[in-house]
Amino acid sequence: MSARWHTHDYRSPNLEGIVDGAVFMHRDMAELLDGKGAVQHDLTRGPDGLVSLLKEGGPEDTVYAGSGPYAFLYHLWRERTGASYRIVREVHTSLWSGYWAQEELCRPLVRDSDLVLFPTEFTRQLYVQAFDSVREENSAVVYPLLHRLPRRRPVPTPPCTSPVRIGYLGALSEAKNFDQVVSIFVQVYRLSDGSARLVFAGKPNTDRFAHGHVLDSLRRRGVDARHVVSPGVLAPGELGRFFRSIDVLLFPSTASRETLGRVVVEALAHGVPVLAADIGPGVELLPAANLIPTALDTVTEFSMGRVLPLGRVDEEGAVDRLLRRSYAPARLANTAPYGTDALWQALEGRAPDVQAPGDRRVVDALRVRSRPAGHPGLDPERAERLFLDYFQRHDDAILRAIADFETRTGRTHPRLREIVVRSERNLADYRAFPRLLDALLLEPLSFRLADVDKESS
Repeated sequence: MSARWHTHDYRSPNLEGIVDGAVFMHRDMAELLDGKGAVQHDLTRGPDGLVSLLKEGGPEDTVYAGSGPYAFLYHLWRERTGASYRIVREVHTSLWSGYWAQEELCRPLVRDSDLVLFPTEFTRQLYVQAFDSVREENSAVVYPLLHRLPRRRPVPTPPCTSPVRIGYLGALSEAKNFDQVVSIFVQVYRLSDGSARLVFAGKPNTDRFAHGHVLDSLRRRGVDARHVVSPGVLAPGELGRFFRSIDVLLFPSTASRETLGRVVVEALAHGVPVLAADIGPGVELLPAANLIPTALDTVTEFSMGRVLPLGRVDEEGAVDRLLRRSYAPARLANTAPYGTDALWQALEGRAPDVQAPGDRRVVDALRVRSRPAGHPGLDPERAERLFLDYFQRHDDAILRAIADFETRTGRTHPRLREIVVRSERNLADYRAFPRLLDALLLEPLSFRLADVDKESS
């Protein structure tokens, strides 16, 4: 019998305005699987939405359990019914409580035939190190997006005597070190006697980084307003115009949830070189000449419930490379994980074996605070009940749990109540349910980055 593929439909017209790499990925996956005739299930109905799979599914059936951290449900229902289908799950975001909780809940239910997909080798190694259920042989790097992108020739590097157009695309946030983009540009602008341009686009996550505030700040620092362009939040169809307007992209992000930096691959596909932090995903996507030395933050106690920068890039080094044009032209060396062939191989049970060396600095420095043995939140059935209460609108049960949480902790949590009372609930809003899971069952773990040199001395 030929292979049959299954997935759940999480798309929602009410989220069409969201510009988010994870949402783009989920929608891309839906279209690819639709094109292969995948059976769509309504996961929000619980086991009743998977009757045919649970009763009739066999080894020839493969479930793609991506699209948010819900894979534990497929694992739980398979175990409960004695079904034999295979599960391919994904971890789209690295040090985020949502996917970390997914792996904690899946851990006792994973079978040898299952596979877990990651966007980069860096992210894969984080989870291989942390979970005995994620191993070299049952995990792979697969993130199909090149089918959506052009393959432009590398743009010419402007001579040092000509202006350089520096670009930034992504969230305007502290976690992505956007403030360093602004600082680096100001230094290049001054040292080149105004022979530099900045084009930045994205959604600000704080008033400090609102487009108007950034422009005012640059003007106060002596930058001619004509040398700065801020087109706001870009739709996918506007990427080409953005990349044609710049010579080099700055990606200094050290965000704790950074797993790929989709914009890095997009820039390279458009022929634009990228300068990035020398930790995290950039290490396997870019040549050494394009990596900016980065100091890890070994002081902060991080939480998987909040995204923060893991370090800071060397601004002087970035400025020097931009002034001297000391970086390599655009080239995506390892394209295999980002094509559709890798996905079909994974779904057919042939895990792609092309792996690029990933960043080890963060992996080796990571110290995650352990959850107590026997923690009640690690029971997948409790997480299942919360999921069904939320999506089947058993609001009284959730509100009682929130009240118990507030009584126990002594603090109110209005955002949780807002999640419950708002009308729209769908799988595409992949942050809502994990927030309930965080507060009511599996609180986000804390972690730090050790100073490995000091530990070894």
